[in-house]
Amino acid sequence: METVTRVAKAMQEVLIHRANELAVKTEFVERDRKLTGSSFICGLVFGWQANPQSGLSGLSQAIGNAGTPLTRQGLAYRFDAKAVRFSRALLEESLQTLVKAEPIADGLLSRFSCVDVIDSSIITLPNCLRDVWQGSGGFGANASVAAVKLNVRWDVCSGTLKTIELSDGVQHDRKSIACQQAVRAGGLQIADLGYFKLDDFERIDRAGGFWLSRYKSGTVVYDSNGKRLNLSTWLPQRVGQSVDCQVLVGQKQLRCRLVAERVPPAVVRQRWERLRETARQNGKSPSAQSLEMAKWTIYITNVPLTLLTAPEVFILGRYRWQIELLFKLWKRDLQVDKWASDNPHRILCELYIKLIGAIVTHWLLLVSCWHEPQRSLVSALHTIRGLAWQLANSLHDTRLLHHAFKCLLRAVSCCKMGKSRADPRAWQLIHAMIA
Repeated sequence: METVTRVAKAMQEVLIHRANELAVKTEFVERDRKLTGSSFICGLVFGWQANPQSGLSGLSQAIGNAGTPLTRQGLAYRFDAKAVRFSRALLEESLQTLVKAEPIADGLLSRFSCVDVIDSSIITLPNCLRDVWQGSGGFGANASVAAVKLNVRWDVCSGTLKTIELSDGVQHDRKSIACQQAVRAGGLQIADLGYFKLDDFERIDRAGGFWLSRYKSGTVVYDSNGKRLNLSTWLPQRVGQSVDCQVLVGQKQLRCRLVAERVPPAVVRQRWERLRETARQNGKSPSAQSLEMAKWTIYITNVPLTLLTAPEVFILGRYRWQIELLFKLWKRDLQVDKWASDNPHRILCELYIKLIGAIVTHWLLLVSCWHEPQRSLVSALHTIRGLAWQLANSLHDTRLLHHAFKCLLRAVSCCKMGKSRADPRAWQLIHAMIA
């Protein structure tokens, strides 16, 4: 019930109160106009939530449902520079609003005060927006003159989106706020190789936090006595064999654990294909060292053995992919990287407002199914989309909004993933390890 109250207040504060205030402040709405900032935003947020491909006709109806009748021609006229300023300002407001659910009390994740997963995702934009969001250039399929990068820090214990930062596509991951944010004492950070930096790991350790990262090919490793190791001969040579020992990493010889396992040939071939494809897209060839290191799954961490065994290290390392699934949900299902226009102003409005919708949708997922270990976010999202117009209609009345949440809770009670024996799902592996 506390989560329901928090989400209801957050939705009303952002989508009604702040929307109306910012609409006036950005001059999107003049004081004598019938269209309000909240009806414009709510109509588009929930209209696109219900149907990400909705055109002007459907969106104008959604805005009418949210409180202000508006023709499709009138809506097309409103996608201007003021609308861009307004939608971006409200997006920034929503990014600062933190909503969390009650974490599940048992399982592997509960051993830490938080488990922050960090990653980024690129949205490529039309070239006409290069002056708004600068792309990284690149080569071939990765070329992007204009692009925006989403830098996300997500606590998978409470579900809180701690940081969602929009930056130029050219910005390096390590310069993001998501990377620089401190880890709570007793908390764990899991990040992709784009955030690999031994200085950052040392900073987290000094603050009383923990970190877990894949090994970055080319990083020198020493044994506990300071002797440099040749990993290709030192690591296990038999498939399924593993090692877990204290090592010194990098020129500064950071002390940590190295946990590694030799993988089957089929997995090695898959990794080689990915390495070659990634290199090809960037006009390069994979290094011999990276191809050699693909024969093992290697993690380094400062989490002590008393808190995390080697098999559990591999489980949590795999859990990092949850944020990839989150990005997939935003792009495939909510289509934050798609737009139905070549008008730069409308493209930016659609981008910003769909991102607001992604945040609101995440809040609704926290309300409806976060407490369930077997939750299926995809199935729950489909249910949310079916109730989108009801949610928009209920937003101004707290009693009606709570009723809509009850409908949502009943509907998603069966949105669960089944068990898999051949390839256990992440929730199975996490909650099999009872603290």
